[in-house]
Amino acid sequence: MTKSKICIHPWSHVNINPNGDVWPCCHQRGPEMYVLGNFKTQTIEEIFNDEPMRKLRRDMIAGKLPEEVCMKCIEYEKMDIFSPRMEANRQPYAPEIMKLVEQTKPDGSIENFKIKYWDLRWSNKCNMACIMCDPDWSSLWTQNLRAHYKNMSDEVIESDGMLKHYRDKIGDDKVMHVPDMGWIDKHIHDVENIYFAGGEPLLMDEHWYILEKLDKLGRHDVKIKYNTNMSKIEHLGKKGLDYWRNWPRSHMSIEASIDETGERAEYIRSGTVWPTVEKNIRTLVDAEVKVQPNTSIGAYNVMRLPELLEELWELFKRPNVNIPLRINLNPVLNNWCRIHILPDEWKQNTKQKLLKIQQAKFPVTKLEKILYELDRPQNIDATHAFFRHISFLDLNKHTTLFDALPEFKELDDMYGNLYDKFKNEWIEKSNYKRHSSTSADIHSSIHN
Repeated sequence: MTKSKICIHPWSHVNINPNGDVWPCCHQRGPEMYVLGNFKTQTIEEIFNDEPMRKLRRDMIAGKLPEEVCMKCIEYEKMDIFSPRMEANRQPYAPEIMKLVEQTKPDGSIENFKIKYWDLRWSNKCNMACIMCDPDWSSLWTQNLRAHYKNMSDEVIESDGMLKHYRDKIGDDKVMHVPDMGWIDKHIHDVENIYFAGGEPLLMDEHWYILEKLDKLGRHDVKIKYNTNMSKIEHLGKKGLDYWRNWPRSHMSIEASIDETGERAEYIRSGTVWPTVEKNIRTLVDAEVKVQPNTSIGAYNVMRLPELLEELWELFKRPNVNIPLRINLNPVLNNWCRIHILPDEWKQNTKQKLLKIQQAKFPVTKLEKILYELDRPQNIDATHAFFRHISFLDLNKHTTLFDALPEFKELDDMYGNLYDKFKNEWIEKSNYKRHSSTSADIHSSIHN
């Protein structure tokens, strides 16, 4: 057995998604996800030794990182970037799991396993509809699309690949309430890392159940990390700070999904109320809870990244306290809003600005990956797709692309005003009236 291709996740980790699917981890990339099983129809114990998980273990033991599952880590490691696999393998419990790897049976099954890391995304319940997201991860996206489709015929939807793709994602609600908390109670004494994401985790009852149980058990040794849009830090009378203060700073981390500030933030992550988000961030900073930005970088914000890094530093830093602030960057890989839609000259100008950043002031992770994306040649087809998608998403917004991100008007001009061309086509297909009450009604329902 070679350990050079081992990731400890298949022996120690569970990643549950809004539709109930269980994945090897959240970092897998590909046209189809590698699904280990489904939480709605199987127990975690069954999934952990079912054939998809056993095959994954057999491949790794044989020295193979399967591309259909591990492509992101494979790409990162080829570029000498510290990968999620490497991060997993340096966890404190990794030596214990490596011993379990050695005890794996020839068919890939294991006995007496302990699930050390929970990645929980039980629901797509969310009060935002972010540009880079989709209905799988946002209930507001789902509601917005359903509002669009009420004005479109089945024939129109069937004849358009993009419309059909999204239509297929909104058939079923993905607001899944965990029917049985028993597995949580069973495994809570073994868990060492929990990652809460969504949707928006602070809107989910199951999150509060786990947080309260850990607190009552005195399990403040469990490392907890959030991916949250910072719209709320309390829910149904429960206040996050009442719990988070009980964890040491080294074991509690709030990763704030902040991709822009002000009106730009309210456009990119539709549903954002920036003064509220800003206030919540400062509340946690002042309470000395570890809160740091986790910033998704696509075509819509990369050109302002040098200035944005400065703004994030000012927003998240603790005055007069010498504790490092880390800004984590995640390149958006959706083809239609990826960095590669921008002209090469624009990308290179941005790259030169980023190369001048003094990282001694604010450590930035994954900057190498952003620089790599900036070197990719422009994809003209994706540029067209950007204007087609964004004009569709703007149908029920009061603020549109050029209002919030005026630099894109110049790009639109380069290609013969694609935005208006596509917008008029959508209106013709849907007979949709802009500035209807639909958007306000949707946002009101999800916030209440």
